[in-house]
Amino acid sequence: MLRNLIKVRHHQPGRQANCIDTSATFHAVRANVSCSASAAHQEEGVLDHSTKQDLVSPISNVDLSLNQIEKLRCYLDYMLEVNKVMNLTAVRDPEEAWQRHIGDSLALLPVIEKHLLRDETSGSTQESIRMRAGKKNSESTQKSSNQGLASPSFEPSASCHPSNQGASPSFEPSAPCHPSTSATELLKIRVIDVGTGAGLPGMVLAVARPHWKVTLLDSLKKRCDFLSSASNRIGLENVDVVWSRAEEAGQNLELRERYDLAIARAVADTRVLAELCLPMVKTGGLWVAAKGSTPEAEVLAAGHAIKLLGGAYVSTDLVQSFSPEGQRTAVIVKKVCSTPSKYPRKPGTPNTQPL
Repeated sequence: MLRNLIKVRHHQPGRQANCIDTSATFHAVRANVSCSASAAHQEEGVLDHSTKQDLVSPISNVDLSLNQIEKLRCYLDYMLEVNKVMNLTAVRDPEEAWQRHIGDSLALLPVIEKHLLRDETSGSTQESIRMRAGKKNSESTQKSSNQGLASPSFEPSASCHPSNQGASPSFEPSAPCHPSTSATELLKIRVIDVGTGAGLPGMVLAVARPHWKVTLLDSLKKRCDFLSSASNRIGLENVDVVWSRAEEAGQNLELRERYDLAIARAVADTRVLAELCLPMVKTGGLWVAAKGSTPEAEVLAAGHAIKLLGGAYVSTDLVQSFSPEGQRTAVIVKKVCSTPSKYPRKPGTPNTQPL
């Protein structure tokens, strides 16, 4: 049962992007945060290549407007300022934080969207996306989907069948170019970031893809207060913050099997993450786990857990990220059947007794 559900107050047009803090923790630091309140109202002009490269280099596969860049800068500035009184991140240097947190989060987008668009050709994911696009857009939806799938970026990956669970993880390079905007905007999906911490990568994805509905899940109340405050501060309207243990959230009917995509950047064993994330994903959806450079052994060990929880291993994709931590990867799992009702188990059990 959820201990609390914090709904982010939506920013209203014409008002300042700053919000009323949800915890007294933030009163001491708010005045020191350098963030333009007008950022949320700037024109959605796309940055020219040179400016964008300075800010998000070497991430070349993500289109961001000037408004989105400013929101990310505001969010990071606020995170680092609040970090002086709350343990949100071990990274103190702004440039390193931009690469390690913002850059690493953005780098996941081409991989995620490649697999989302690939799945649009079959199953319930296609139907749910097209239904949400609306009947009047069905014709253009089909056209955009076909154009996106014709791109050389969408080469077949490892097949998604439970029988693949025993196979060695195969590495797949990240997409060399990003899907077209018209194609990705059709993916009006529900996303949950499990164990989001300071909002990574969920908050960054919510800024970069405003048509996604993003839930940020964390077990600490003070972090949820920060996330609500940060989301209101930068004027996000597509974010909800949920204060709960993942084990409890996975048994809550409002959250269980409600999401097209679950993502986790938390440092935890893949067997543990599988039990915490897969129960949230609807059949036909995806779970993406951000990992380091050598996740092969961990993924192999998680094969039984993934299958037991209704998943099927798809691939391990290389992520185009140049953070100080080196090469990054993303483990892709598809939800092929419903998770048995006994999972996730009681809080703490997945960590102490991994499947």
